Parts: sequence; C-alpha cells; structure tokens
Amino acid sequence: MEAFVLDICGREKGLLLQNKTFVSLDGPIYSISNTYRSKPISFAHAAWNKLGTEIIAGDCLGHVYIFYLQKNRFSLVCRLKFCSSFLTFTNDKTHNILVALSDCSIVSLNLNSREVKNHFYHHTSCVTHISFDKSCSTILSCCKDQAILWDLNSFNIVRALTLKKNVDILKVFFLLNKDIIVSAFNDNSVFLWNCNTFKCTDQFLCASGETYLNIKAIDASKDEKLLACAGKANWLIIWSVVEHKKLHTVSLPESVTCVKQVYFLPNSNNNHILSLLSSDGEIHIFNVTQMELLYKLSRQNGKIISFCNPTNMFQVLAITSQGNMELYDVEEFVDNESLELKEKQIKKEKSVEEVKVLLEKKIKKKQQISVNIGKVRLQTVIKNFEEYPEKHRFFVWSQLLDLPHNVDAFKVLHQESLKVKSFVKDYSFMNPGVQKTFLRLMAMLVTWNPLMQEIEYFQCVVFPFIKILHTNTIMCFELLVTIISNWCQNWFIFSPFPPFNILCAIESILSFHDRELITHFIKHDISPEIYGWSLLKSSFSEVFNKKEWLKLWDNIFSNPLSFQLYAVVAFNIAIRDVLLCCQTLKQFKECYRKHGISASVLLKKAYELQQLSPSDFDPQVVTGTFAPIPKGTYPSFFQMSQMKVDLKTLIRKTIIDQEIDYLKQREDQLDIKSNYLKELQDLQILRRKLLLESIGLKDIEALEKLNRKLRSMQNLIQDNLENQINMLKVSIGGDMFSRDLKDTEKQHFQFREYVNKIRKKAK
Repeated sequence: MEAFVLDICGREKGLLLQNKTFVSLDGPIYSISNTYRSKPISFAHAAWNKLGTEIIAGDCLGHVYIFYLQKNRFSLVCRLKFCSSFLTFTNDKTHNILVALSDCSIVSLNLNSREVKNHFYHHTSCVTHISFDKSCSTILSCCKDQAILWDLNSFNIVRALTLKKNVDILKVFFLLNKDIIVSAFNDNSVFLWNCNTFKCTDQFLCASGETYLNIKAIDASKDEKLLACAGKANWLIIWSVVEHKKLHTVSLPESVTCVKQVYFLPNSNNNHILSLLSSDGEIHIFNVTQMELLYKLSRQNGKIISFCNPTNMFQVLAITSQGNMELYDVEEFVDNESLELKEKQIKKEKSVEEVKVLLEKKIKKKQQISVNIGKVRLQTVIKNFEEYPEKHRFFVWSQLLDLPHNVDAFKVLHQESLKVKSFVKDYSFMNPGVQKTFLRLMAMLVTWNPLMQEIEYFQCVVFPFIKILHTNTIMCFELLVTIISNWCQNWFIFSPFPPFNILCAIESILSFHDRELITHFIKHDISPEIYGWSLLKSSFSEVFNKKEWLKLWDNIFSNPLSFQLYAVVAFNIAIRDVLLCCQTLKQFKECYRKHGISASVLLKKAYELQQLSPSDFDPQVVTGTFAPIPKGTYPSFFQMSQMKVDLKTLIRKTIIDQEIDYLKQREDQLDIKSNYLKELQDLQILRRKLLLESIGLKDIEALEKLNRKLRSMQNLIQDNLENQINMLKVSIGGDMFSRDLKDTEKQHFQFREYVNKIRKKAK
C-alpha cells in the first residue's frame, strides 16, 4: 500500500492529493509535513470535526491549518503569535474553532472569515483540555491548577469549579448523555459530579491492591458507560459508570512501562475498543470487552508522540517525533479482531505431506487477508476524497474487481472471435485505434456471450469503458466481462426489452424518497425507461464529462452492486427542479443528455439514499452479489451469472436465417410473448395508479389502508417474480421453435389469471 505524501512548504492553500510524491509505506494512508526554506516546521496538536471529514492542526510557530478530506484541499486559517496547546471544533453550526495558546489564553477563530472572533484570558496556566455540554453553549476548560465553566457566546465565566487544593488537575470533561463532569487528579483520584447540582455522585481511586497507577491519561467510551485510566504502570483500569465499580484491570504488554494517552474508538459489534499511546512511541489497540490485544501500530523511523481519533471512524491521526502528521486506518484490524495468523503447533507424528498442505493453506489465507486489507484501505480513500488518484485509477479498479489477467485464456478467446462476423453499428467517427479495439472486443464479448450479438444497447454500455481503456485490451475485456456478469447479469432476462425488475426497483426507491417527483412523472406518463433506463444503458456517459464520469465509477466499483441504482435515483433528485418544469416527452429526454451536474452532488445524494432507504426497498435482492472472474479461464456468462438459460436457444438467429419455414411458427410465439409483456405493462400501470392515489390522499386512515393494499400487491409481485421470469424464459427460449404450442398457451393463461388475481386484491 502506498502513502500519499504532502509537503505544505509554507503555502497558504493547495490540494491534498497532488499525485507528485509516492513513498512505499506499509502503514499510513498519507503523511503531511511542513518545511520552510528547507527547515522542518513541526505540528504540535491536531483535532477532528464531528463528522470525521475535516482536521485542524497547529504547528510550533502558531500557524493553524485546516484539511478538508472530502474536498481534497487544505488552507491556512490564521497565524497566531503563540503555539497551540489544544484545539477543537465547536459543536454548533458557526464554523468556529477554539485554540488554546501557550500564553494561557483561548481564542475563537472563524473558518470562513479566517479572523479571531473572541478571547478568553482567565486561565493561569496552559489549557490542556476543552469540552462542551449538551447544548454546545457552555464550555469546560481546564489547566493543571483550575477548571472553569464559561459561556461560548459571551465568553463570560459561568462558574469556577472548586477542586482539590495543592493537587494538579489531570483532566476535566463532560459526559454529555449523563449530565456528569469527570475530574481526574495526579494523586490517582477520580471524581464524578452532577452538572446541575455540582454534587459528587461517585469517586474511586486508581489502584490495584496497594499499588497505585500514577494516572497520566483518562477517557470515556463513546456510549459513556466506561472510563479507562492509565499511567506509569504496566496495567490500566476500566471503571463502569453505570455499575459504579471497577470492571477490569487490563495487563499491558511487557514492553509498555508508561501510557501517555488513551482514547476509545467507536464500538465494534458491541465491543469497546481502546487505543493507547505508550512511552516507546507505539499505539496499542485493545478489545476491552474480550481483554484482547488486537493490533500494535508502530513506525519504522521515529516515534509517535501524540494522536487523536475521530468520533465515528476507525482511524488514527498521529503526530510523529519528526513533526509530521500521519493518518492510519485500523478498521480491518478492529472488524476482524485479529488479522495476524496464529501459528499452529505441528505434531511430530504428522507426515511431511501434511505439513506442506498446512503451509499452503496458510499462504492462501495470508493472500486473502492482504487483498481484504487493500480493499478496506481503498474504501477509506474513496470515503475521504470521493475519487482515486488519476495516476493509479485503473490499477485500483483491477484490485477492487479482482481482475485475474488471464493472458492465455485471452489469446484463445481472441482466436475464436476471428470467426465472428462484424455486427456493430457504424463507428467510423471514432479514432481508428479506438475503433479497431472496439470491434475486436465486441467480437470477443459475443464469443463469450452470444446474447450480446442480438442486444444493440450493449454497444452503448461498453463503449465508454473501451474508449478510456483501449490501450490495455486484456484489462478492458476483463473489466467488461466483470461488469456484464455482475451489474448487468439480470438485464438479459427481458431482452431485448429493458429489465423490468431493475426499473421497478428504481421506481420504488424514487417513490419513497421523492413523492412529488414520481407524481410528476406519472402525471406526464414518463416511465422508468426514460428516467432510469436511459442512464443505465449509456453507463451515465451521456450526462457527465470524462473527469466526473470516472469519479462516479470509482464509487460504483467501491460499493455493492445496488449502489448503481441509488445513483440513478440520486441523479433524478439532483435535477428535480429542471424535471418539474418539463411538460413534454422531448423536454424530459433532453434532461438525460449532457446535463451540467457535478458527480460530487450525485454521490452525496446517493450515499444519503443508501443509508435512509428501508430494508423493504433494498435493491440488492434484484441486483445480486458481486462475483469476480476466476483465475486461469473465462467461464461462460451463464456459468458466472445467476441466470440458467438453455444454451441451445443461443442459435435461434442462425436458425431463423437458414430456415425460413420456422417464421410462421415464430410469429405465433411472438404474439404470445407480446401479450405477456402487455400484461406486465398493465400490471405496472395499475401499480402506479395505486401509488398516485396514495400520494393524493389526506385522510390518514384511508391512506394507511391504501398503503397496506399497495404493499400487499408489491409483496405478491415480488413473491411471484421468479415464476414470471421462468415463464418468459420459456416463451423466448428453445420452445419458440416447437410445433406444439399447448404448453406455452397454458403458461400464458396462467399468467393472465395471476394478473386478474392482483387486480382483485387491489380493488
């Protein structure tokens, strides 16, 4: 894994990922340093915002920088006269930050205006911690000899807390959900106070038997049920705030003699995860619930002197002894609890062959683990920056999709494809090199999946990918095979018509999230074939330029197959103002050709829809799960996908060309097929009518009754979807050329009875 290295070089603003310097590292995602006139400027402190998308950092010269991870840029906020001793974002919506300085003051900086808004001068020594109450209007700041409650709006003192005399304060902070203030002192005592009455509700001493901890760090879990206390000892204490007692005394590794910092990570599978920084510059991550060491984070060159964690992600932002900031992702270690393979003791009675088999299994398992780690880190990059670096994008795609690079199988398939006659449209307007690769790969795709020859829209689906990858034919072919066998695997069921089940899923998602827009579509008779299928069959290439299109597919490849459908719905919602002004079919169609919309806007909405959609509307049932191409060979489409189609039906076009006598029998079958699809359309119209009625109703009881009726009809459609698909397969399959039409007619009449049953239920 490579780290993105950024040197600020004293600049006031710039990009985070510039694709200039890449250093082969094993740990951090990226490393940030600052030099001025060849002299390093060390970072002193850093902090995350609540969402984990922004970082503020202060250096030893008093400069305060902000790093926007999603926007991929950084900028200088302010130059202060003194070095910072603590930084934090305010929890309100004012876009302010609080910076505690070495002159014992606290300043408020606005991130938009880059100006100092206010000062707080009431501390007698450097502030070591700042926390907020529930309302985010009252601040609790502490130094070694005092703790003060003050108002964020007026910067006036609300109350000066009277604590232990002649004993240094270690840390004082709020427990928001419990209205409790926690105060820890250097004499190993910890007190819990009620925020409203300021009365002591609980207290304990950090000791194990007669041995004291010499406490140096304390932190509360994210659910505020536990307190972790650590110090100059080879162990730490876990205190239960709920049960008012000590739960565990956790033994640390022998190499740990002193703990400088402790922070809780988000809970993982109801397990409390604790990270701590030891005096030897290593971060240890523990599962407190199971009393287990999960991972040890260390640097090859230098030590880690401090770190901080975001509230909602498994990431660590460390400041090194060289003054750099390094971001580490530890999610894979927390989720899998331990990725390091435990050595198995091999008994002497085992033969040499058994030992070889065991070693081979270990090697395969290590390879799988390394691939999973790489994917998790890549997903972290896409979450923070929305896209992959342009220089390494196609390599990242091959890693995400597990492309096998089957050179020998590719050569064999290419030789077989030379027998295929050209069937594509006229693409003479293309670059000759692109055109040659396009014709070559289309012939290979037809050899791999003969259905491609009869479905014209697949040329539009694959064309954008061939255009950008025509110089790497093996990767391009394997990428197209992966897309067709995963994202398009269920499109062939209704071929050559659009996939009815996919469009139904898109319509259901849109109707749940934007009823006004779906009502407008139904009112003007705009079907999902216009607002959904036009985007899918062009792979979004008609509505984005190259840069935005690549960013979109970075995210589609990094998410489950159903994310593509959320992207379709997100596009319609993003341009809803334009769509609501359209009145004619021509106007609607124009909205899906080169519309000026940013991929970032669409992606933000798509992720929002993915999170807010209930399980009833999850399209994963329709799209299926991802399955990569196996190494060494290219299985046929019917072996890779979930469809089971008789391969004899693939020669039907050749039979039609050679045997004209079959045309009359085929016409009868096509009539049945068209009647079947007509019934599907009637069923869809009935569904939309009920949907429209449910939107217009104002009476709550009637609305609930109609919603239950609509839900029962939708459940019946979903339960019988597999039977419908099987009937349609038979009507377009090998039985099309059979002279006995009784079975097909019987299936058609059974389906008509099914549609009538649904209509009666709807009434």
